[in-house]
Amino acid sequence: MRRLTLVDSFFFLGHDEFTGRPSLSRTSLGIGLAGAALCDLLFTDRITVENRKVRAIAGRPAGIPTADHVFSEIVSETGTHSVRDWVDHLRGELPSVAAGNLVALGLVRQAPMLLRRRHRYPPEDLLVSTAARSKARAAVFGVDRPDPHAACLALLAWTAGVDDLCRPELGRAQVRAWMEDTHHGLPRRISDVVAGVAAVAAAVVYTGDRK
Repeated sequence: MRRLTLVDSFFFLGHDEFTGRPSLSRTSLGIGLAGAALCDLLFTDRITVENRKVRAIAGRPAGIPTADHVFSEIVSETGTHSVRDWVDHLRGELPSVAAGNLVALGLVRQAPMLLRRRHRYPPEDLLVSTAARSKARAAVFGVDRPDPHAACLALLAWTAGVDDLCRPELGRAQVRAWMEDTHHGLPRRISDVVAGVAAVAAAVVYTGDRK
């Protein structure tokens, strides 16, 4: 089975893993995908985050379709911008970009939704579509401290609104405690991305932009 990137995984978390129907608003999906793409670029040493600002540190993309799209935008900028600015900038376009890339990879297919402008993306392989949720849940319920990749996925999921990730086992207070402990245990540059995602998600709630 192809190893899922964070972008792949978050896309599946934002859709029903069996039917491919969206389970997040397009805005929340875009926010989570933006954070996931930035983390994919961090894990592949294409960018770094210093003082919460994003900076490219490699000349070539990583070969990850959606993350490469983001990388090309970062390297084309003459100045540096904060994580929050990048998440806010990218959130509108990434749902379509990620969906198109997953269709091209043969991991999902696009199907219309009756009387709605959005599409659903039924998976081609249930082992792939269910792997993301399994990985995120294992990060939470595992005995050992989760690896940064899995921890990052779970944090991004909850931050962007995948509220049912660990229901019914954990209540909100337990989720919040796990998030705080795990967030503090991550490398600073990764925790800064998660913080930027949280800031945009909070601003969206405040302004009511939750389509």
